[in-house]
Amino acid sequence: MTRRLGTVVPKDGPTIKTPDFADELKAMTQYHRDFALAFPLLVGEDDATNVRYGEMGVPMTVIIDREGVIRHIAQGYRPGKDIPVIERLLDAQGPASAR
Repeated sequence: MTRRLGTVVPKDGPTIKTPDFADELKAMTQYHRDFALAFPLLVGEDDATNVRYGEMGVPMTVIIDREGVIRHIAQGYRPGKDIPVIERLLDAQGPASAR
């Protein structure tokens, strides 16, 4: 999740200035590809999106179930850190065949 930060730091090369939302969205899409992120990014055009999801800073992990209920929020990102949380949430939902 990001608000309009005005810059995106790519995997290779200099920081990209993104003065408008279309530029930031394009740069974030490329960032997602370059870093092969295994999760989706939510990019809000204004702070309303951030307020809705309780954004505390970037990066931030928000796990949302199929019904749109926020199940977990964590500040920062470390690979694998959220796996136990996801497994616990999946176990609470019952067998995979019931999902």
